[in-house]
Amino acid sequence: MNIGKYFGTDGIRGKVGEFPITPDFFLKFGFILGNLLFRHSRKKVIVGIDTRKSSFALEAALNSGLSTSGVSVISLGRISTPAVGYLTKLLKLELGIIISASHNLFQDNGIKLFFKNGVKISSKLKKIENSLGKPFSFKNLSNFSSIKRAYSIHKKYITFCKSLFPRCFSLKNFKIVLDCANGSTYKIAPKIFRDFGARLRVIFASPNGYNINKNCGSVNTNNLKNIVLLEKADFGLALDGDGDRVIMIDHLGNKVDGDKILYILAKFYLFRHFKKEGVVVTKMSNRGLLIGLKKLGIPFAISKVGDVNVIKKLKDKNWRFGAESSGHVIMLDKLPFCDGIVTSLQIIKIMIDYRMNLFELCSEIRFFPFVMINIKFERQNYLLKYEKIRILIFKYQNILSKFGRIYLRESGTETCFRIIVEDEDKNVVKYISDQIKEKVKHIGI
Repeated sequence: MNIGKYFGTDGIRGKVGEFPITPDFFLKFGFILGNLLFRHSRKKVIVGIDTRKSSFALEAALNSGLSTSGVSVISLGRISTPAVGYLTKLLKLELGIIISASHNLFQDNGIKLFFKNGVKISSKLKKIENSLGKPFSFKNLSNFSSIKRAYSIHKKYITFCKSLFPRCFSLKNFKIVLDCANGSTYKIAPKIFRDFGARLRVIFASPNGYNINKNCGSVNTNNLKNIVLLEKADFGLALDGDGDRVIMIDHLGNKVDGDKILYILAKFYLFRHFKKEGVVVTKMSNRGLLIGLKKLGIPFAISKVGDVNVIKKLKDKNWRFGAESSGHVIMLDKLPFCDGIVTSLQIIKIMIDYRMNLFELCSEIRFFPFVMINIKFERQNYLLKYEKIRILIFKYQNILSKFGRIYLRESGTETCFRIIVEDEDKNVVKYISDQIKEKVKHIGI
């Protein structure tokens, strides 16, 4: 759901120090939010941050803007995005805010909003978008509200996560490697898994403000894979910097991404209990997933990329499960947003219920070999650059099999084009992706 100039597929995001990720914009943003959203309702909002160094300064500016507009701010400190969504719903607030750039590196930052009941989608986004483009001034400086710090409210989220599973649910038979991406789950996630009795090896849980998502987490699972194999663990879990994604690694080192997690949910949950329901995939989903769903007789709908788009499609269909291959998994019977911790626990519960390991849960599905290419670009002459790449990749279409494809899109979270090359033949995938990587260097991106 691309709102406009400021809001992308997952809130506002960009490079720190460059508009709009600046303290002055965050001050204005807070002031506008307060005046737009709290005219006729309780004036209270929660604000959380991830582990980036820049989050502290941006939070201070945002909180000042909110306070100046008369909104009372409860600062949650370092906390995961799903926790903010849950607490917004629990406390029955009009708005919850997380300052984070999710899976991006520390140079980036951004804002995600949760509205009433913890949902991201709201008609109010258009009003916010329009107001941000107008000049503003502090007309009344006598309307300041308080900014308070909540030190232990994250415990309510931990209790909630544990309450989603039966009292007899136990991880004592599992040896798990948990990668926290040096992000905002670095305390919460180990606590939850240890409370369930897991034998846990925690990695990348020492944030220093600069190492969030760096060579770790859901975007880079190589280190996790190596440690799973070295430790002979049952599986590994890789969260991202703000905790709404998860990628799993089975005991043989195979990656289980969002597409495979969705297949597990479809096969071992919907197929057995809710046969009339379907699932929502995205245009980035592997063709192997679609073939696997057809074999199970489970209907599916394809949405645009972005978890908010998946959620909207699910609500339109009155279904419960959807996912992006990146590790965003939606289970509307549990939460109205993505949660890497809850997703992991749900898949582990299926492993326990069916007495199967992670490899066995995925054994009947065959995904097509694919490569994702990320091409960074400058905003100047964006459309011309997009067209040049489109013409370039069109030349390789006739090499592909009938099931192969080359899919091009602009990222909604980073300044880059994403190209997926996918085919039955891994050699074809490698050849085309290598050619694209080499030739794109010479077309002036």
